[in-house]
Amino acid sequence: MPEKIQNSEIYQFLIKVILPAVLAVTVKIAIEMKTDKVKVSALNIILSMLIGVGGAYLASPIIIKNCPPDYLPLSIALIAMSTEKIGAWVIYKFNFDVFLTALVNGFFEYISNLFNKKI
Repeated sequence: MPEKIQNSEIYQFLIKVILPAVLAVTVKIAIEMKTDKVKVSALNIILSMLIGVGGAYLASPIIIKNCPPDYLPLSIALIAMSTEKIGAWVIYKFNFDVFLTALVNGFFEYISNLFNKKI
């Protein structure tokens, strides 16, 4: 790969922060599905990814500044899994998943009614 691309800030951010966060949350979701034997909806997977990767993104400046480069991917992955677990607890504790499911279903019903409207 060209050195210009490897030294770019976006490439380094993707490799050092986003990739470990996505992998960690993906593994956590897979383990959760296997151990709980619960069917996980697409909405729950999207929320888990957004919360986990978002938490890692928000914490990344602090982690990059204070963590040795050898432990950077591990630290990012731990932050991503931790924030996803905390986010999942908040979602299920306050039933946000039921609200968001109803909101998404209502949105899709509204869109389908717009296209199926008879003139």
